[in-house]
Amino acid sequence: MRRRKSVDVEDPPGLILVTSLALDDDENDSQRSNDAVAADVDDETFASNRSRPRWRDEELDKFLAQYTSLFYGTYVADLGMKLLQWTSWAASYFLRGSRFSALSPGLYQLYYEVSMARYVLRFHGFLQSLEGYRSGSWAGTGWSDPLIDKVAKYAMAGSMIFYYPLEHVAYAGWRLPELVAVSAHHFSVVSCGFWLLYILADVAICILKLKELKRKLGALAVKLNERKRNDDKEAVASLLDEEQTLLGEYPYIKLELIRCAFWILPAVHWSLPNYPSKPLLGELPLNGMMLAEACTHMYQSLDS
Repeated sequence: MRRRKSVDVEDPPGLILVTSLALDDDENDSQRSNDAVAADVDDETFASNRSRPRWRDEELDKFLAQYTSLFYGTYVADLGMKLLQWTSWAASYFLRGSRFSALSPGLYQLYYEVSMARYVLRFHGFLQSLEGYRSGSWAGTGWSDPLIDKVAKYAMAGSMIFYYPLEHVAYAGWRLPELVAVSAHHFSVVSCGFWLLYILADVAICILKLKELKRKLGALAVKLNERKRNDDKEAVASLLDEEQTLLGEYPYIKLELIRCAFWILPAVHWSLPNYPSKPLLGELPLNGMMLAEACTHMYQSLDS
């Protein structure tokens, strides 16, 4: 999803008291009363300040923005590793029973090792999700529908805030069972439930964006016809550029919907507690959809 940088918000200015140099008796009484009220406010403000965390909100947002920018490379690396993971599985699967079947176990081992390595790459995901939640950057820029921002913040980024820690615990349970004595399977299943929520939220946002694009293009067409009737060539050229910009959003959003379509059933599959014994999907449709999503994601990234 196209992202925007977070915006720092300044704290509101503190209370400033202005005292006159010359006051009569009534004014003095009023001033003493005001001073007492101001002192109470100052005491409450001081107590509130003592209870604040050491980092203020703007400092936290600045750190998260810098962290997200610094570790953006892990997202790019994961994109390539995801494609390697699922193409390795596909090669292993289709070589079984062929004259090159001796290559299949090694390719399957590569698929498994890359899969585990991607768990490590996602260790940065929690703070990146927190940045998206606080800044609203996952909604993208230029959208006027406030529902897009809300879904991106609370459903998309919010779900990932829970997804990543749960997945980390599952990974630790698999790799370090002596140290982390938990049911890794249970934590993995719950984490995939939050992943499913993320996917559904992404679908909702894409639909909202498509509706907004349709409204904007309709309004733009009316303006364009009016300017053409008035023979305002400069305005027509400007409106045509704006139209092309809006039309340019369609391919990215449609590819996002295609990715979500490939993801939904695997997410449901891995969210079921008994999927190892009673799988919703077989190996070929399950991993085949994951491979299709990986290819679509790579094309989307190269095309955007």
